[in-house]
Amino acid sequence: MIAFLHTSKVHIDRFETLVRQFNPHIETKHFVNKTLLDHALAHGETASNMFREDIEAIQKEKPALLICTCSTYGSESDLHDGVYRIDQPIIAHLVEAYSKIGLVYTANSTKKVSENLILKTAKQHQKTITVVNCDCSEYWVHFENGDFDRYQKEIAKSILQMADQVEVIFLAQASMEGAKTHLTALEKPVFTSPEFGIKTLLQHL
Repeated sequence: MIAFLHTSKVHIDRFETLVRQFNPHIETKHFVNKTLLDHALAHGETASNMFREDIEAIQKEKPALLICTCSTYGSESDLHDGVYRIDQPIIAHLVEAYSKIGLVYTANSTKKVSENLILKTAKQHQKTITVVNCDCSEYWVHFENGDFDRYQKEIAKSILQMADQVEVIFLAQASMEGAKTHLTALEKPVFTSPEFGIKTLLQHL
């Protein structure tokens, strides 16, 4: 069984579809705690105790794979054995393949965590990486209001304004994936964590 910890219920269908794409038969369970991300956004730090309690509760279900889909809690995931962060596989690929990475985020709580993972991975590869931040945090309100179309379009506009500064674009949060549909004319590659992450992490089964 694969267990997911999400911070929004909107991610359930997307990740369920991805799992079925690569493994039609395995059982999945989805756990959602919106308060985790709400706390991080409100206080500028993760709710470590709450996250640990969620992980411990999920691990009692004895999943073969436990995946945290919230990038903000990536560093927290690293502190727990058997917990995988959804963005680790794609960041490993980006660091290996590129030197100038555009980091796009809408939750300020994600910026530092994602940037730290990029730089940590670069150090492991003995490679110098330039990270160019694309702050789309002003559009997070559209996601919270359920206006996903406007959320995605505004993100895409910001990306187009900075794309010439980088070699590749990385959408740091799973919620941003839909912005790719508005970037089809962009010549720079655009990567997100969900599909790449699931395809890679399923190999751990």
